[in-house]
Amino acid sequence: MDYRKYLTEDVLPFWLKHSIDEECGGILHQVDREGNIYSTDKNVWFIGRALWTFAVAYNMVEKRPEYLKACETIFSFYEKCTLPGGRLPFTCTREGAPIQARDYYYSEAFAAIGCAQYYRASKNPEALKRAEMYFDVMYSLYKNPNTKSPESKTENPCTVFGLEMIMLSVAQFMRNLGGNTEKYEALANEALYNMENGGYVRDDLRTIREYIPIGDAVLSEDMAKYICPGHVYEAAWFVLCEGETKNDDSIRAFGRKLLEYAIPDDVKDTISVVRTGRFKLENEDYIWWPQCEAIIAYNLAYNIFGDKKYKEIADRFEEFAFLHFADKECGEWFEECTPDGKVVSTNKGTVLKGPFHLPRMLFGMISLTETGSILKYLE
Repeated sequence: MDYRKYLTEDVLPFWLKHSIDEECGGILHQVDREGNIYSTDKNVWFIGRALWTFAVAYNMVEKRPEYLKACETIFSFYEKCTLPGGRLPFTCTREGAPIQARDYYYSEAFAAIGCAQYYRASKNPEALKRAEMYFDVMYSLYKNPNTKSPESKTENPCTVFGLEMIMLSVAQFMRNLGGNTEKYEALANEALYNMENGGYVRDDLRTIREYIPIGDAVLSEDMAKYICPGHVYEAAWFVLCEGETKNDDSIRAFGRKLLEYAIPDDVKDTISVVRTGRFKLENEDYIWWPQCEAIIAYNLAYNIFGDKKYKEIADRFEEFAFLHFADKECGEWFEECTPDGKVVSTNKGTVLKGPFHLPRMLFGMISLTETGSILKYLE
């Protein structure tokens, strides 16, 4: 598989052609198979995610002017959608007026890494200023016991594994700004510690729980039993990246444990565990993003540990995903398919799908296959 070619000829061109909002800034990511826009509402997560994607493409893959131009257009939208105090909504109108807010601070997290990567590409001082501002807003919420968990205000207050995993990734990409990296290193260490010691890892059951109750809270049965395979794969390769960055075998061992706990007893049935990752599983269809996380996670594990079992698993995921999700005619991936490969929806972008998981996996695979290490991706 030529990951570089697939990224630059099938994935990024789709979004460049159909989704960059030249009129208002940002990205219009709710598009059908051919790239026709069916809703102009914007998920602010994808302002940061798309900015990060095109900036990494420029910084790591090739300094194409169209990537930098896309970054400039996407970045300009932050002037329109940023709320007082530096907070960001979850969704907004095409023009930037807030539609929905959420207690989760993922919008600020993705804004921070997007602006950080754009600063590295452009040296635009405003991008650096915003990267640090959005990070500080996010970090203050994370450090505050009253707001650290987005689920703390619910009837069943709990901490969330996926949040810690995202904090680790954010810290990794803020560190490469250079300068004073102490707060970024502090976040990486805290998130890593919480993932390993916060009660999520159940060695007795060989599984990773998504939700852990706060204090004396009693979780609903659904929440208590809930496991998100995609988050386990995602967390595993972030942890392995940290182990590689710090050359720390104990961190590598934790990342390996996460992947081992994600493998079913019968390795041949691996694909069956990567379903929707949704809170209430109403069907047994597969969605695109956990496939991406599994592909890079197990390939990275094979790269580090040399265990052929990981390569076999990675190849199974890759074969399944590129056979059933990849659109050979129009580019990019479909969102969802049945276990036998029938596409459920032909839309390429939704309120929760845009240019991020797939190109990020391809960035990682480019780093592994072209340099023999994940460190190029992390520069």
